[in-house]
Amino acid sequence: MDSIVNQALLTAMMALAMSCNMINGRWDFSMGIIMMVTSFIASPIIRNNQLNSWALLVLCVVICTILCLINCLLYLVIKVPTLVISIGMLLIYESLVMIINNGGGARLSGMRYTQFGRAPQIYILCAVMFVAFYIIYSHTRFGYNVRSLGNNQLIATNIGVNEKRNTILCYVLCGVFLGVASCINVSMKGTIEASSTFNNNMGMMFTAFPAVFIALYLSRYVNFTVGVFIGAFCIKMLTAGILALGLPSEIQDIGVGLFLFLFIALTTNQGRFSDWRLRRLKARPGSALDKA
Repeated sequence: MDSIVNQALLTAMMALAMSCNMINGRWDFSMGIIMMVTSFIASPIIRNNQLNSWALLVLCVVICTILCLINCLLYLVIKVPTLVISIGMLLIYESLVMIINNGGGARLSGMRYTQFGRAPQIYILCAVMFVAFYIIYSHTRFGYNVRSLGNNQLIATNIGVNEKRNTILCYVLCGVFLGVASCINVSMKGTIEASSTFNNNMGMMFTAFPAVFIALYLSRYVNFTVGVFIGAFCIKMLTAGILALGLPSEIQDIGVGLFLFLFIALTTNQGRFSDWRLRRLKARPGSALDKA
């Protein structure tokens, strides 16, 4: 159970990183590989200089923020959809992972380097980040602007919301949370092999996408930040259940994909389902709706 909770916290951290951009319609598929590149750059620096977990955390946050701002700069300058930019950067970064550290990947071992991958440090760190995101998203001008742009971009810009500034802040926030996720990921695994496989790196992010969609749906009932954790925990329970059935790990991607497809289909067409049920009730002879 502890392993599922730890994995859910990692997924939730990635989901929080991408959530503000997704709310504003900016999909970025390069975040998984950014996490890997960050781990490959940071781990040898930490190991060779005999630094500690706090230095790893700070270095991961700095590197991730820089890489996310590169994506942001490309988006603002060349004005190409983020989906196209992220796929292009994904291919570039996947080539870099085989060059950085001579393709040796990331290797850290010992409590000195991996504290944030174990209890209770991982719980404390994630709790701090959850509270920070809750405050930023729910009780700051930036958070209000994110929601305004997500609801209606034209109206938001007409009333004075600076979209360019908001975009930059979204990517900075994304870099910070993605850096924390990168630190947790390398601390939990200890060893991350370099891989140029497209699907291998995309799979990291596709477990976080459903968590955001679940949170967006649940935000009408609970706070968005709480919804992200609920969504991440549900996804990890799903994948853990698939493994418990003795099915191959590759089936996890199929299960997550089907869940995402069905969830979006049901929530998007919820009004149609309600109308269909209402029509069926009216069609029943002697129904209360018919008498009314």
